[in-house]
Amino acid sequence: MPSAPTSKAAPGSPRTPLLTVIAALVGFEALLLLAGAAYLVHGLVVEGSRAPAAVLSVVVLAVGFAAAIAFCARGLLGRAAWARSPLVVWQVLQVAAGLPAFSGGSPLLGLILVLPAVAVGVGLFLPSVSAQVGR
Repeated sequence: MPSAPTSKAAPGSPRTPLLTVIAALVGFEALLLLAGAAYLVHGLVVEGSRAPAAVLSVVVLAVGFAAAIAFCARGLLGRAAWARSPLVVWQVLQVAAGLPAFSGGSPLLGLILVLPAVAVGVGLFLPSVSAQVGR
């Protein structure tokens, strides 16, 4: 009697291009975080700050989140099911951070934050991606 097909792709099967694109977008999000941290450090060094400890704390958090997001992108490339949950949470947070930019006078920043987050958030639930990283 043949066994029922499983939803997860076989370990030796090639990764779908969509999964690779989603992982690349997540890598882009990690680079955005690093760019934001570098911008803060530049501002701290060039312009100074009344609260350098606060700026450095945000920089450390941004670098830590960038590392975590990059780790999840690597997990997606390896088809790890655990990588989806933190990435979904991150996409929601990124959209929440990007939406105020539209009304705050920086629509380009809003687009840079919101568009990849929506693309990744939707992409993580597409059937072809779920088949690759599902349990």
